[in-house]
Amino acid sequence: MEKLTEAEVKALFDEIDTDQSGEIRLSELRDYGLANEGTLGGVKLADFVRQADSDGDRRITLAEFKKHFA
Repeated sequence: MEKLTEAEVKALFDEIDTDQSGEIRLSELRDYGLANEGTLGGVKLADFVRQADSDGDRRITLAEFKKHFA
């Protein structure tokens, strides 16, 4: 998977974080996945959540998102 710039990561995060809470909930990821063939940056969403959700709270913060994509 190709790494993204900080600006690209932030733009993608904001696109998925539809309620603008600063965290991506699993329902937001599901909605994004339904519109994008079940993938995020070429990675299946289930795999992404397992890798990115480092604290296990079932929410992805911008910091967690950046670690995965930047």
